[in-house]
Amino acid sequence: MLAGLATTPVIAEDFNLIQEVETETLTPGAAAGAVLGEHRFVLTFEPSSIREAGLIRSKFEKEGIFAEILDDLADQIALPVDVPVTFTDCGYPNAFWSPSDQAITFCYEMVVLYNDTYQQLEGPEGGLFRWADQDAVLTGTTLFILLHELGHGLTALYDLPITGREEDAVDQFAALTLIGADEEGDTFEERPSRLALLGAYFFKQLSRAPEDITRAIFSNEHSLGQQRYYDVMCLVMGSDMEAYGPILTPGMVMVFETIEKNPADFDQAKIMEWLEKTDDLNILPAARALRCPNEFARYDASWDYIIDTFMTVQKD
Repeated sequence: MLAGLATTPVIAEDFNLIQEVETETLTPGAAAGAVLGEHRFVLTFEPSSIREAGLIRSKFEKEGIFAEILDDLADQIALPVDVPVTFTDCGYPNAFWSPSDQAITFCYEMVVLYNDTYQQLEGPEGGLFRWADQDAVLTGTTLFILLHELGHGLTALYDLPITGREEDAVDQFAALTLIGADEEGDTFEERPSRLALLGAYFFKQLSRAPEDITRAIFSNEHSLGQQRYYDVMCLVMGSDMEAYGPILTPGMVMVFETIEKNPADFDQAKIMEWLEKTDDLNILPAARALRCPNEFARYDASWDYIIDTFMTVQKD
C-alpha cells in the first residue's frame, strides 16, 4: 500500500469475497493551485445527432452565458488543473463529474428533457413560474445542473471537507452561486437567484410519487426530489425574504402584514393558528420558511469559508 492511501473493503463481483481497494486519504486544500486563474474550465459543445439538441447547442454557443460564468469562477479560485466541461451525446440523459478524467460531461439527452416552458403551470407554482418561458427554463435549469456538477468536481479536486450528503452540499453550492450573483437593485426578472428555482423544480418533476418510492430510492445518495426542491427554495427565500416572501409564502406575508397593523389582537397562539390556516396559500410551508434566513446565513458562511480556505492560493 502506498503512503497516504487507506483501504476500504468492497464485495467482489461474485459476492463471495471481500476485496480491499485503495482510496486516497483526504487532505483538504492540498491540491489548490499556486496562482488564481492559472488553470481554466475548458468548455466544448460537441455536435449532436439529436435534432432538438443541435438547436440548443447553437443557442448556448451564441449566447455565451456558460462560458462567461465558468471564466468568472476560474478567475476566483486556484484550479490545480484545467477542467474539461463537455456537452455531448451520451445515449442517455445525465450530467456527471468523472473523477478519473477530472472532467464534467453534460449529456444533450438531459437538456432535451426540460426544453419546455413552465408558463402553463396552474396553482401557486403557476404564479411562481409565470416568467419561465422556454428560453428561461432551458438556460436556468442547465446552469443549475452545471453548477451542481461543478460542486462535485471542486469537492473532488480540493478534497473539500464536506459533511452530510455531498449531493445536498453541491445543491447548496449551485444555489448559493446563483444567489451571490444577484445585485442590489435587481428586479425579480433580473435576479440570477430565481434560476435556482428552475433547477429545483426540475428535481421535483423527476421525483416519484410517495406510493412508488422503493427501498432503493430511499437508500440512494440523493435526497428525494421533493426535498431538494424545498431545500433550494429555502436558500433562495432566506437570501431575501422581502423579495421572495410574497411569491413563495403569500399566506405568511398576509398574516404578518395583518399583525403589523393590529399587533394588540395577536398572541403567539393566534399567530400560529393563522399561519396554519393560510399555509395552503404558500408554496414553501411557513414552518420551514421562518427558518430559511438562518439556514441561508449558515450555509452561505460555510461555503465562503470553504472557498477561501481550500480553493484559493495557499499561503505558508
